[in-house]
Amino acid sequence: MDHATLDEAPVGWPDAPRPFGPLGLLFSLAGIAAISLVALAAGAGLVVLGDVLLFGWAHWRDAFNGGMDMLRSGRRGDQASAALLVGSAVYLAAILGTWAMARLRAGKGWRLLLGWTPFAIDRTFWGLLRASVIYQLGASFLIAYIHPQAKDWVSIPDSPAGLAMACLMIVVLAPLAEELLFRGWIYTALRWRFGFAPALLTTAALFALAHWEATHLYALAILPIALVLGYLRERTGSARATTLFHMIYNFCGLALSFLGKV
Repeated sequence: MDHATLDEAPVGWPDAPRPFGPLGLLFSLAGIAAISLVALAAGAGLVVLGDVLLFGWAHWRDAFNGGMDMLRSGRRGDQASAALLVGSAVYLAAILGTWAMARLRAGKGWRLLLGWTPFAIDRTFWGLLRASVIYQLGASFLIAYIHPQAKDWVSIPDSPAGLAMACLMIVVLAPLAEELLFRGWIYTALRWRFGFAPALLTTAALFALAHWEATHLYALAILPIALVLGYLRERTGSARATTLFHMIYNFCGLALSFLGKV
């Protein structure tokens, strides 16, 4: 079938686990966080072990001390590279944690719990994307006018490797992790239990809170985009659609930030 949802489930779905209720959803989010932390620790341990086995303990110790000195130097490029590296690892772990929880809950039906189903791109998709990019441009200028320090929220290294790392994290990993969690896992559970409007408003609010910073401006600016993503999730029945939308949106934002530096 072209479009699989919980309301139009494929053969065999009635025997599969349902989405969690409110309490189960809260516990599942704690489980996702725990799995993500374990994945982060395991990944870091493997990196350390591999380096020690290949080059020796002294090499790892020197590399660690060098990295700490680089961070303490206060150079923005070094700090930005470190932030991108850590951020990429966190997003990878979140992707794994969300997928693992869906797999534990539904087995082979995990795609339905995450809304990871086929979708069709139509004019509405492109129209919403154009409107969102225009909105992003206007919101960026308004935030920069109200809070000039906002230009420091996104720090992009000048090196080609740093730019590539920024593209990987901001354009690929962040949208995938956030859409699997918000428009996938959380939205599916809330939509199944409470209907469209509560699911839309709750996931949009949580998404905005996840982007909270000291001035609150970015969270407020991102709220309309969260509502658009929720609407798109409902319209297409797919978190794949919102992931693609989110990736293109973030790419435009990254390009805007980069052009602002040159």
